[in-house]
Amino acid sequence: MENASKALIIAGAILISILLISIGILVMNSAGQMTDRMDSSMDETAIQSFNRKFENYVGTKRGSVIKSLISEVETSNTVNVNDQITLTGVTNLQDVISTARYTVTIQKNNRGLVHQINIEMEGGSTTT
Repeated sequence: MENASKALIIAGAILISILLISIGILVMNSAGQMTDRMDSSMDETAIQSFNRKFENYVGTKRGSVIKSLISEVETSNTVNVNDQITLTGVTNLQDVISTARYTVTIQKNNRGLVHQINIEMEGGSTTT
């Protein structure tokens, strides 16, 4: 009889141990999923921050603003070697006329990052 009661106590302890281990695994999985969600939201925040620098230039802008845009792209390309931005249309600071007006459009890649900026002089031809 003593052996039977000891066996029941041991079986109960094993079941409780298995239950505690299962709960621990569930907690770890939940924490991992939460971390993954936080990482992806941080990526989205970083993408928005990166794009915001260039989206402010979209539309019709004066040449002096376009010079700032070209400098910003050159700086970004130096710092972010994996996320290069291609300029099309007017691409050189020397070609920008400060008093002229330019139209700026952007294109994003499949990750949502700005990867191409097109600068066209309004009412005239572009020089490259």
